Amino acid sequence: MRNSHLAIALGLWLAVAACSKPTQEKTSADLKAVGSEVGAAAKSVAGTSAVKDLGSDIKQGASEAAAKTKVAADEAGDKLKAGADKAGDKIKAGAKDAGDKTDAALNKAKDKAQSK
Repeated sequence: MRNSHLAIALGLWLAVAACSKPTQEKTSADLKAVGSEVGAAAKSVAGTSAVKDLGSDIKQGASEAAAKTKVAADEAGDKLKAGADKAGDKIKAGAKDAGDKTDAALNKAKDKAQSK
């Protein structure tokens, strides 16, 4: 987009450069007038109630999205915590089971060693 604007500006400059001095001055004045009118139109549009309403709608939408995101993040956090708790319980149970099996194996080996 920037390149197209540059190309247009370059084309206008070349066109103006090829014209006579009075034509160049008139073209320059016309371009300034158009720029001024565009600026005034933009200010006029920016001041309308529709644009202000749009700004309010955007703020309200952002607020609603933030609230929904917070709720979703809270739910995800709760689920993550529950999953971590469950995984921790399983790890503890697995470690206890492994410890019990290790103790049983050691006791069995000790009993075998004493019986010889």
